[in-house]
Amino acid sequence: MSVSVRIVLIVIIGCGITVQKESEKGDSSIKPSIAIVGAGISGLSTARRLIELGIHDFDIYEGLDRIGGRIHAIPYKDGFLQMGAQFINGAENPLYKIANRLGLIADVVSDTAHVDNAHFAFGSQNVKEEDIRTFLDFTSKLDPKYRSIAKHDERTARRYTFKEIFTLDYMHFLKSQNFTDQQKNVFDSLARSFRSYWEFEWAADWSTVGLFLLLSVHVLKEWNDYGPECESFATNRIGFKGILDDIAAPIPREAFNFNSRVENIKLNSITGKIHLTVNDQVLPTEYDYVIVTSSLGVLKKYHHKMFTPPLPRQKIEAIEKIGFGGSCKVFFEWEHPFWSNNTYSIAPLPVRGMISEKLDAFEEETTILQVVDWAPNVLSAWYAGRGHQLVDNMSEEELKQRITQLMRDMYNDDTIPLPSKIIRTQLTKNELLFQTTIGGYLSGRREADRAVTDWLGNGRNSSQTHGIGDDNSLIEDQREVPYISQPITLI
Repeated sequence: MSVSVRIVLIVIIGCGITVQKESEKGDSSIKPSIAIVGAGISGLSTARRLIELGIHDFDIYEGLDRIGGRIHAIPYKDGFLQMGAQFINGAENPLYKIANRLGLIADVVSDTAHVDNAHFAFGSQNVKEEDIRTFLDFTSKLDPKYRSIAKHDERTARRYTFKEIFTLDYMHFLKSQNFTDQQKNVFDSLARSFRSYWEFEWAADWSTVGLFLLLSVHVLKEWNDYGPECESFATNRIGFKGILDDIAAPIPREAFNFNSRVENIKLNSITGKIHLTVNDQVLPTEYDYVIVTSSLGVLKKYHHKMFTPPLPRQKIEAIEKIGFGGSCKVFFEWEHPFWSNNTYSIAPLPVRGMISEKLDAFEEETTILQVVDWAPNVLSAWYAGRGHQLVDNMSEEELKQRITQLMRDMYNDDTIPLPSKIIRTQLTKNELLFQTTIGGYLSGRREADRAVTDWLGNGRNSSQTHGIGDDNSLIEDQREVPYISQPITLI
């Protein structure tokens, strides 16, 4: 892949865009004025890095009333329910170093722990534990197999989505023994838990194949865990709330402008200054740089009116065509747990032909409910792929009724009460967030470095430069760093 194409990919995946005026011919005595759009982790890390570099003339504009973006910690009892990020990949991840220093690491967990340690609940259905073990033995070999394909068979890895390659293996598995139709229906239900592992991991429908093969097996080669494969660090009851507060600590409170939605970023071609329209008002402040950390979802919907002059055609095309998914958590609180004390997670197993002739979408998408370790009366249900939009469109009362009926069926217990509370964030209905993945700690720091480097350089003839970040992951692939050390002249 050529350098220019790689840069476009990073720009679009990262959604980190810097708009700059021409530098003042390298005059280090003149400090640039900078606006940062977004107070998510990328925006916060940008501001922190600017402070480290001696730049204090910046403002942060955030449409929400808080920092964090999709990283949203909701107070609950003596801790915080993590609506967004909960785990950290790899000890080399800079966020791990922050969390470890603050004592926020609770445990090392396998990426498949929620399935491996699940209680498969099937109520009065005629499901045999032996069949469950047979299926889990089959799927236990697939993760290493697919990782091997990603590393050693690029043609296959790029050609197949996870759903397609699993379907081939699954068909072979069904033909390997003389299974009954009833057993096959049980395996179909178990396959939903395996599917959910990949959808949760990548926050996307596992059948998705977009402009850049978003969920092809090839992503396993591109991803870097910065530690042992399939291993993550679980955070404690404070979790990412502590990480966000630590990153934001050096930033002056007066730098934040909350409930301030940036609607347009306009470059004055005569003065070289940049003006922002915020909440329908053009601000009097003029900026030399604007660093945008909006999500891809926001850019998809608003790029056509967010930038004046517009973004270049090739970047607009990429924004509009590249695919992305989403995932969410719904927390269900009961006054008293109906599950046993040693339950790690619950995998409901409604089987077609047993509980009903046809399963509905809610039954198919509710695959894992994990017990919150420090709040054992709360179950965290994970939804990804089509499940994300499904539950976001359900009312709270409907969710209560549906989850209760499913649990009553799967535990064969009609006395299970409705949950006392549902805690959720309907991301697909929030225009400031939408449903892109979180990230951007390193990309924010790189944006700050680039802005200062440009300002102290020898000046440029560009009137507009778009900086690059990779907001798709906390430290998505540092192999791209050499390609983002220089700005891209767009106009």
